[in-house]
Amino acid sequence: MRKILSYPTQVIKHRLLKWLDRRVPASSEHHLNLNSIFVLPTGFGWSFILLSICLFLLGTNYQNNLMLLLSYLCLSIMLLTLFYTHQNFARFAVKALPLHSFHCNQSGELQLHVLPHVNSPNKPCHGTLTFGWFGPHRSSTQFHGTQSFTQSSDALSKTTFSIPLSGNAFNKNSQRQTLSVPVYITSRGRYMLNRLTIACDFPLGLYKCWTHLDFDQSVTVYPQPDDGPVSIEHITDNEESNSSSETSNANSNEDFYALNDYEPGQPLNRVSWKHVAKNGNWVSKSFTSRQSESYVLSIDSSIDTETAISALTLATIKLTEAEQNFGLSYKGIVVPPNKGINHMHNCLNALACFGKPESARQDSQRNGYSKIRAVK
Repeated sequence: MRKILSYPTQVIKHRLLKWLDRRVPASSEHHLNLNSIFVLPTGFGWSFILLSICLFLLGTNYQNNLMLLLSYLCLSIMLLTLFYTHQNFARFAVKALPLHSFHCNQSGELQLHVLPHVNSPNKPCHGTLTFGWFGPHRSSTQFHGTQSFTQSSDALSKTTFSIPLSGNAFNKNSQRQTLSVPVYITSRGRYMLNRLTIACDFPLGLYKCWTHLDFDQSVTVYPQPDDGPVSIEHITDNEESNSSSETSNANSNEDFYALNDYEPGQPLNRVSWKHVAKNGNWVSKSFTSRQSESYVLSIDSSIDTETAISALTLATIKLTEAEQNFGLSYKGIVVPPNKGINHMHNCLNALACFGKPESARQDSQRNGYSKIRAVK
């Protein structure tokens, strides 16, 4: 029964999103105009209109010109506020910066850079902006098998927060304002962010102007790190080499070891010419070759998938902090050994998207359901 009742709502929402895609196309930078701005009276505005009507009826009934004049004054304020509220909000322009990856059940941040509007570069938008994600936060990510993970939180989707604008005119010496919008997602995977609703009721709060902007931003949500029975297999690039051995190849990537007396017959490229020029002593350089150590992270395939991925995530972070050379080997994930921050992000990205077919991800994005994501 609940599914039957929710079907019309999903159809209406889907058509509304398609209409918004045509009217306000997705872009990383938006300059508001007539097509992207919607305006209606607020609750206080409707009360003000009702008051004006009551004053007009009372003034007409009792033939009180002062009461009629007051009702006309209230009506004039409503009309002037309508135009000024729209004109102020139409000066708003914003650009979204790339969204960095974060772990699920943690808060990320979408950075919005306030820009001068193309039509009024010297007249900034004033007031306080209210932000909130458009629609309930739903995501359905299909993993292999029949297992699926769904998040739904109407409370989170209705959460709004306000950020005041600096209100300074844009010039060469002024610093543009950056707004931070929190993003909260509870399951791993790659997501397209939903449209962001931005509203403003400046100056008197009688009208509210709002817009639904799609910044065409995607984010990879890493798994939540957790302890688990991870197997760390130690491997070496050359098992026959010693941990510290001398070598005669001075042009290799080996480490400098010591200076020895030069013996006739040794290659001249091993001679330390700096010492020869300084004191006339002929010395030769010797080098050592360290045994390269690498590790491969794996885990028993019988362990629950989400538990295994969380454990591998924690092990990946720890080995990266220890500057170790490591790789991953888990079911379909094979990452060759390497080290560094970029390698860590590659491993975490592979773990985050594990078991998520590309076709299923594209289908969910076409249906519009994967675009509705959560905030604080």
